[in-house]
Amino acid sequence: MSALLQKACRRLVLAGSPVQPLRKLALRLRGARIGSGTHLPRVQVTWPHQIQLGRDCTVQPDVFFNYSHYWTPGPSMIFGDRVFIGRGCEFNIRERIEVGDDCLIASGCTFVDTNHGRDASRAMNAQPLHSAPITLGRNVWLGAGCIVLKGVSIGEGAVIGAGSVVTKSVPAGEVWAGVPARPVRNSSTH
Repeated sequence: MSALLQKACRRLVLAGSPVQPLRKLALRLRGARIGSGTHLPRVQVTWPHQIQLGRDCTVQPDVFFNYSHYWTPGPSMIFGDRVFIGRGCEFNIRERIEVGDDCLIASGCTFVDTNHGRDASRAMNAQPLHSAPITLGRNVWLGAGCIVLKGVSIGEGAVIGAGSVVTKSVPAGEVWAGVPARPVRNSSTH
């Protein structure tokens, strides 16, 4: 084994499990942009070049980053610094999602920026698609199991209750909950 390879292996062992650095390296080689200090366990990624994770992010296992379109230049899934993404979240993105710094996305959240049309003369699998980007401002908190749909923008400091389905944009600093999600209160009031 060459001295350079031995040195690299030693660094991987000193950094803890060699799997995570190798996973990050493999994704980076395929075009992913992963900031320093970002924890990246086992995840699924359809097009790695569509992912940009900022510095010091925590991604829990079994997250699915699904860019559901043909190959296009990326990234289209952009996450700021210090973002937390809980276990089992799913990002079904055809157009774009941007997540600001310091966001908390609890386990089981789903993001879908596309839906099908409803032309009665066509089969469901032949319906035209309609897409619009999703945006989360800085310091947003989504409770477990939220669903965020196409065209939604969630403002800075907003909180979304667990199990909510967000179909409309949420102003900064508000707390929304329900199916469909609606305002509950301003997050500055307790």
